[in-house]
Amino acid sequence: MPDPTKMLIVDFETRSSSDLKLEGADKYAADQTTEALCMAFAELKGDFFGLWTPNAAPSPELIEYLQNENCLIGAHNARFDQLIYEYVMVSDYGFPPIKKDRWYCTSAQARLNGLPANLDDATRAINAKHKKSHRGAYLIKQLCVPNKDTGQFNTDLGLMREMYDYCEADVQATKELVLNTRRMTAREHADWLANERVNDRGVRIDRELAELCVGYAKVEQDAINLELSGLTKGAVTKYTQGQRIKEWLLSKDPDLEKPMTVYKEGVKKLSLDKTIRGVILDTADAGELRITNESYDVVAALDDGNKSSVAKYRTMLQRAEYDDRVRGAFIYAGAQTVRFSSRGLQLHNMRRDAVSASDTEVIKHQMRLGTPLTDVMTQLAKMMRPTLIPSDGNVFVAGDWSSIESRALAYLADDKLADDKLEAFKRGEDMYLRAAADIGQHGERQLGKVIELSMGYGGGVGAFKAMSRNYGIHLSDPIIDGHKNAWRRANAWAPKFWNNLEKSARFAIRNPETKAPVSRGITYLFAPRLMGGSLICELPDGTCLTYPQARIEGGEITAMKAAYGMKQDATEWPRYKLWGGLLSENVTQAFCAALLRDVLLDMPNAVMHVHDEVVLESPSAEASECAKRLQLVMETPPAWAIGLPLQAEPEILTRYGKG
Repeated sequence: MPDPTKMLIVDFETRSSSDLKLEGADKYAADQTTEALCMAFAELKGDFFGLWTPNAAPSPELIEYLQNENCLIGAHNARFDQLIYEYVMVSDYGFPPIKKDRWYCTSAQARLNGLPANLDDATRAINAKHKKSHRGAYLIKQLCVPNKDTGQFNTDLGLMREMYDYCEADVQATKELVLNTRRMTAREHADWLANERVNDRGVRIDRELAELCVGYAKVEQDAINLELSGLTKGAVTKYTQGQRIKEWLLSKDPDLEKPMTVYKEGVKKLSLDKTIRGVILDTADAGELRITNESYDVVAALDDGNKSSVAKYRTMLQRAEYDDRVRGAFIYAGAQTVRFSSRGLQLHNMRRDAVSASDTEVIKHQMRLGTPLTDVMTQLAKMMRPTLIPSDGNVFVAGDWSSIESRALAYLADDKLADDKLEAFKRGEDMYLRAAADIGQHGERQLGKVIELSMGYGGGVGAFKAMSRNYGIHLSDPIIDGHKNAWRRANAWAPKFWNNLEKSARFAIRNPETKAPVSRGITYLFAPRLMGGSLICELPDGTCLTYPQARIEGGEITAMKAAYGMKQDATEWPRYKLWGGLLSENVTQAFCAALLRDVLLDMPNAVMHVHDEVVLESPSAEASECAKRLQLVMETPPAWAIGLPLQAEPEILTRYGKG
């Protein structure tokens, strides 16, 4: 295993006829037109630093570093640099191969530190001396993409020298970022590598089905645009004309301003995003909002247009490689709670109520014949998951934990009052019916489900409404508030847990470098010299949640919010409030993410993971044994979660989604 104290940081600048944003790093690197313009490099703890260009041989010292198996190779968004090295540097310039386990992602390190993922924002957030140059975007546009008219690349020597300087500056910025934030532990690095192996395998798409869906979606979009033009008498001609739609709606129904109003960083804005469209349509249906029929129809048409899956199907086709597999879809620690996120395919955003495999085959046959489909947008959205398929002769084996966050929340509280809930899980009791009974609504399972899913992290009326819209449940604020209070009385351990987390976090900030334990191995500690003072929450498995620049102000705990963008002229990064409900959500989701990472380390044939679900690809003849093995692994708690009742019943699928 490489020595974590030894690292050579590298950065490549490249050019290609392939579109990196559309096709993704894997397909870009493999494209025959992709070339390396330069490679900057710097020793992490030392003075070795330099630049390689194609017209010069690499120095013996650089080759020695690249061949030294005791040395890590660090890069920001390392998957890109690793692919460029493998496809271009080794193949075209004879550089020595580098084992995959030697690569180290400095962007992953930034995310684990609660910082933004991109180098520009991360270095600004820690006020680094070396920051990413904003000149880079201009240079990339000038030198790295071919001229649209001639297809030729710009070879201006002055700009190229600027590009070399820019590449060297990026390496210095990356070096400073690594030295001033917490390094990945050996386990975190192993988890990142495990996710990269999943990315390397990729997942296959049904190319024919994706192409058919793109065609059908385009027809439906044209129909929606025609409908909008008719409803607005030509004021709006496309569902993508957001500003025109807002102006037209407010001219017809001024009362819509209230539900459309949102505040971002204290600034009032008007929005018609998915949630707000749902609120307008639901409250109008319930008679709580009076708007004209024309306005209702415009909002509904806008909603239909934005349900279109055409962009996602196109992304599938653009990113699929020669074997119809899409690679590089998953990001380790993409969320602040060290959960995975996805890019490109955006697997985490696909509808869960997928069409079954058999129905997909029927619809696919109808599409081949050109048969019109009813409610095309909904049908296409439900067919996103089934468009993902295993290789010929294989099947998917998919396992998803049952009610994992509810189980984990009660377990982490480590309270006698929560033991009854854990025992109910062990008995296989229907927890949604139990939640309904908690609020005196016996038998109302759907209502119980909304209560259970929305109240566990200190949620109230707002959380309930956000969740209930998906289930067609409409209740008044006083009734929801009553249900909230009843649920909290029946689950008194939960508010106690929220409060204990917040108390320990406050104690840690007020007593730097002193551990403040909570329960089940959850511990807070404030590191005053890390990124301007960071609150760290360590979980039972060793996972660390980091809240940079944490402090108590006005009686509230606040920290830097990496997910928010910082304006160019701002002097401080946007902040957010840390309170008991949010802290409990963070530790619970991070705990569940750790369970998933354990499974990925144990399952070498994983091709996907979506939220709390693991998807393996197995030969059909071995599927039953594979499912048994996966169930055993998923239902056996690791040593740091002994006593946690886990339930998972893997399915064998010919297409992703439903059986």
